Amino acid sequence: MSCSSVGRFIIATQASTVSTLSTMYDSSLTPTLSTSNTKDSCPITERYLCVKENILNGDTKNKGDKGEILAKLELFHLDSLNEMHKLVEILGTDASEGISFLDMDTDDEIVDITKLTKKASSYCKADCKIKMRKTGKIYCVSIKTNEKPALLNHTPRSGKVFQEGGTLHDYIEDLDKIAEEYIDKRNAGKSQDMNIDEFECLKDKLLKERFMDVLAYFVFDGTGSGDSKCKANAMITRYKNGKITFTKCDNINEKRSYIVSIYNRLNISFRNKGMPKCISDDCKAWIFNDNNKPKGSLHVRVK
Repeated sequence: MSCSSVGRFIIATQASTVSTLSTMYDSSLTPTLSTSNTKDSCPITERYLCVKENILNGDTKNKGDKGEILAKLELFHLDSLNEMHKLVEILGTDASEGISFLDMDTDDEIVDITKLTKKASSYCKADCKIKMRKTGKIYCVSIKTNEKPALLNHTPRSGKVFQEGGTLHDYIEDLDKIAEEYIDKRNAGKSQDMNIDEFECLKDKLLKERFMDVLAYFVFDGTGSGDSKCKANAMITRYKNGKITFTKCDNINEKRSYIVSIYNRLNISFRNKGMPKCISDDCKAWIFNDNNKPKGSLHVRVK
């Protein structure tokens, strides 16, 4: 394919309407620069490889952030080269006419690949917005890597979301039961990170269901501070080998299915990070004192 045939695709990236796709985009197939190959010497690919190299070699971002950016760059590059069949393999048939990445604040189409290196606000659960050109559907996508991503990040019991009037106030007693068993196990010599299967209390069907509600909130809808200004309705996972998977999470059932798919891989811990400087009575039910260091911020991570 010549560069001239992909002029209008120097724009954004993509999403989809499939429920769950596990097809692979192998980043090893990305063209490398060569003077003997027309496609490989295309300015679009040169630009992509330059930005990608800067991300890979930069030391200012953690592995999770790098993986998030690389996923966006790879999808943008496929769209720019008019590789619609590859987009369909990853994102489903709604990507058959291409995709656009949208600015998180303005919804303007992103046409400069370097703009994809900007991280979304911490008040957003979505990491990017992808618009399907075929349908006009916009997916607010949360991007995870396989670098043990956090689902619920260092949130104390005093978090606004758990207080009266907060979205998860009615779930605080359920979380107290998990915290109580966690503290008992820590006092008995268990390590800080415990797999979810180790909790006897979560064998209770109702408690398990309610804990899944809490997890779904933190994955898609909000943080300890409250509701997100941009909730997520799709998930992208990028693996070390270049594989990218897309999961549509556009309704309660799809969100629950995603949580179920990762549930047995979750580790629970209570940590010092995120604890308020002045510890109130609201915090105490979750606190395990580890060598006189109070650890009471709930943290859930995919192992």
